[in-house]
Amino acid sequence: MGREQQLAEALVGLADSLADDIDPVMLVERLARTCIDITGADAVGVLVVSGRGDLRSLAVTDEEAEALEFFQLQADEGPCLDSFRECRRVDAPDLEHSGDRWPHVAPFAVRCGYHSLHALPLRVHQQTVGAVNLLLRRPGGLPPLELGLAQALTDVTAVALVNWRPERLRPTDVSSRVQAALAAKAAVDMATGMLAEAGELSPAEARAALRAYADGRRHRLVDTAHALVQRVLTADAVLDAEPETEAEGTEAEAETETRRADAPSP
Repeated sequence: MGREQQLAEALVGLADSLADDIDPVMLVERLARTCIDITGADAVGVLVVSGRGDLRSLAVTDEEAEALEFFQLQADEGPCLDSFRECRRVDAPDLEHSGDRWPHVAPFAVRCGYHSLHALPLRVHQQTVGAVNLLLRRPGGLPPLELGLAQALTDVTAVALVNWRPERLRPTDVSSRVQAALAAKAAVDMATGMLAEAGELSPAEARAALRAYADGRRHRLVDTAHALVQRVLTADAVLDAEPETEAEGTEAEAETETRRADAPSP
């Protein structure tokens, strides 16, 4: 089977995971198996954060990987914990020479038969909800292409995981969500038109300005559009905006939410 076909089947499989008869354990187990098929890793383990803030194992493909995951949690060190805490990929291409960084976990991993690993953040909207371990019985690790594919599959799974609900969707729920999407698109189009008129811009330029303002403040595009339509945010504020620091963005978001709550319904 070619790489393109493998990737296509993997994406179709994860898309099926959005059906209402899927459960979160099956979803994450499918991710683990898919990562093995796509990257050639020897084992995969998936850890997710609990309500108490600690990591728990949700899926693992073999007993040695399970033992290593458990040991990382007990020792409170290792690539998986670093990836979760720092929200970034952590590479360990040669575990035999990683004792300085992980004095307990690296030797234990080698004793389990693993000589390299990669830890990928399981993340949604820049918030880390877990980590995925790709374990290999050979040193050297995986090439960048395989790691990029694994991270993309992990991101898709994370979105599906956090949107999973124990109750099945009713037909009316599906219809209401579709209508909400249409309403959001209408708000974005209206806000784009307001910016185009105020700044004498083309529709593409106005849309780019709207997205730049939202992205720069880590706001959702539709929320920024609603703020413009409801007149709690001015067109000049969007068009003349400069990039903000994270703290400034948080303060502006709080002010916008307050003004939106006080604004009359359109």
